[in-house]
Amino acid sequence: MNRILAALLLASAATTVTAPAAAQQRQQVRSISPTDKQQGAAAHPQLVKEFGGRYTGPQAAFVERVGKRVAVQSGLSNAGGDFTVTTLDSPVENAFAIPGGYIYITRQLLALMNSEAELASVLGHEVGHVAARHAASRNTRATIGQLLAAGVGAVTGSNLAAQAVGTGTQLYTLKYGRDQEYQADSLGIRYMNAAGYDPYAAADILAALDASTGLMAQAQGQQGRSVPTWASTHPNSADRVRRAVQLAEQTGRPETQPVQDTAFLRMLDGLPYGDGKDGRKVVRVVTVKQGDTIDSLAARMAFPTLKRERFVTLNGLDPDRAPPPGSLVKVVVAA
Repeated sequence: MNRILAALLLASAATTVTAPAAAQQRQQVRSISPTDKQQGAAAHPQLVKEFGGRYTGPQAAFVERVGKRVAVQSGLSNAGGDFTVTTLDSPVENAFAIPGGYIYITRQLLALMNSEAELASVLGHEVGHVAARHAASRNTRATIGQLLAAGVGAVTGSNLAAQAVGTGTQLYTLKYGRDQEYQADSLGIRYMNAAGYDPYAAADILAALDASTGLMAQAQGQQGRSVPTWASTHPNSADRVRRAVQLAEQTGRPETQPVQDTAFLRMLDGLPYGDGKDGRKVVRVVTVKQGDTIDSLAARMAFPTLKRERFVTLNGLDPDRAPPPGSLVKVVVAA
């Protein structure tokens, strides 16, 4: 269990989380409806365009394989083929789904992850939204077409700051209520566990996202980001993190200290990072050497401020404990 998760669990230890009834129900949906497929297929090309386009780096194929491996566990007919898993070239940490089996994750969110199991958790969660047909049960004050017409391009790279005004409601139709998020968590953890992934990774990535949201607010003078991020489209809290641990325990798998997922980390090497406004940056994966400290490693981060905080959050580290020699860490450097 990483240090971010441990801190969040301690903070919420006095709170009892009761899963809503909806989260306990086993889904009976066995296929994606023709209507959902048609709606998703019509929206997909423009949605990809508005979110910075499809990211086509080597990591995208990895994401697609993991997504389809998890989607098959949903029980939807031909789930691996029916689902379209897309990595978006966006500097915003987010993931979402639209009707028809279309799952999206941004390269920026991928960069935050430290294991394949964490990726499987996020993709499984979005598959859960599709399987539960949450889009069909929402109060659709806006259609996907209206969403796109509103100008979701504001969340893409070069226009991120200039077009931030008024984007707070643009992802309304991609945002779910607490009960639906809990249900998608339940389904996602079930799917990832069935696919052979460590179900406790779901709590790890939720905790990492919580920490990243706090860091983002700190970097922007406590004002928070004005464009849709994971925190704005996925209600999050320490309680939700703790509930994810409970769901993992219910799978019957014991919690163990996972070995570092070096294959996943090496796969991230070269992934673009940020919006490129102050120069192109990429993720580099480096081996910790004898004598390295958090400060010496963080000094490599290509940011003028909060180098240490960014490094710790990016790697899910204990800020008071240097990573051991021989382990891998991510740093963001100028390309």
